[in-house]
Amino acid sequence: MDTLTHALVGVAVAGLSGHQPALGDPIYIAAALGAQAPDFDIVAQAWGNMAYLRQHRSFSHSLPGIALFAAVIAGGMKLAMPQADVGQVLLWAFAGGLSHVALDYFNSHGAAILWPFRRERKSYPLLNVFDPIIVIMLLAAYATGLPMQEVSYVSFAALALYIFARYCLRRQAVEWLTNRYAGELATRIWVMPCLQRLFYWDFVVETDRRYVNGRLGAFFPLPDIKADLPRQALSPLAAQASKTALGEFFTTFTPFSYFEEQAGGDAGRVNIYDLRYYSGDRFVHSATVSFAADMTLRDAYIHSLGRTVKVTE
Repeated sequence: MDTLTHALVGVAVAGLSGHQPALGDPIYIAAALGAQAPDFDIVAQAWGNMAYLRQHRSFSHSLPGIALFAAVIAGGMKLAMPQADVGQVLLWAFAGGLSHVALDYFNSHGAAILWPFRRERKSYPLLNVFDPIIVIMLLAAYATGLPMQEVSYVSFAALALYIFARYCLRRQAVEWLTNRYAGELATRIWVMPCLQRLFYWDFVVETDRRYVNGRLGAFFPLPDIKADLPRQALSPLAAQASKTALGEFFTTFTPFSYFEEQAGGDAGRVNIYDLRYYSGDRFVHSATVSFAADMTLRDAYIHSLGRTVKVTE
C-alpha cells in the first residue's frame, strides 16, 4: 500500500493502546515507524531496478523482517528516549509492522510472509496499492470526535467491512470467469484489482490450451481481453532460461510466469513475462535472456515500468 495509508493505519494501531495522540509518545512513534519500516527496502534501488524488485516485499515483509525492524526501532528509541519502556516499544513497533504486511498481503504484489521457508510472495489480492476510499474512511474516523481508542475501533471496523465488500466482488468475478471458461478446463483463475481503475479487476485465466489476460468490471462483467497466449511445454532453451537468475526470480515474483522462445542470437533467446500486469500494448514486467551457440548465457535484460536494465548473473 501507499505511504499515507500505512501511516494512518499505524496511528490507528497505536490508538488501541488507549493513549491520546502525542508527538512525544513512544507508543505512537514506535507504531508509526513500524508501519513504515518494511518499505525501507527501497534502498535496494541504489543497486538497480533488478535488485529492488528482488528485495522488495521479500525479507523486509516477513515475520523475521518486521521483528528485526521492531528490535532496531526499540534500540534506537532507548538511546533517544531513555525513559521509554523497551518492551512496550518493541511490541507496538512489531504491531505497526504487522499492519503493514497485512495490508500488503491484500494487494497483488503480496509479501514473502513465510521467508525464509517460502520465498515467493503470498497475496490475496483485494486492494489497490493506493485506494482513495480507504484513505477517506480512515480520515473520516477522526471527524467523529470520539476518543482515540474508539477512533481506532471505528477505523479497523470500516477497513474490515470494506475488505469484505471487495472480497464479495472478487468472488463474484471469479465465479463469472469460471462459468465463462468452463468449457476450456480452466485450471487457474487469478483476479486482482485493476492497475488503472478502482472498480475493475485485472485477471489471468489458465486453461488446458492457453493463458488469457484481461479486464473485467466489478459491477458490469464485460471482459476486455488484453493478451491471449498458447500454453506450451518448456522447450530445452526455455528450460535453460528458467534456471538463470532472472528465470528463478520470475518464478518467485509471480504465480504466472510465461517463457516464450524466439529466434535471435546464436542459440536463440527467451522472453519471460509476468502475466498479471498488462498496460498499453505490453506486459509491465518482462525479461529477455539470450544464449550463445554452446547454450551458455550471453546476456539478460529485465524490462520493468518502461525501463530496460541489463542484469549481471
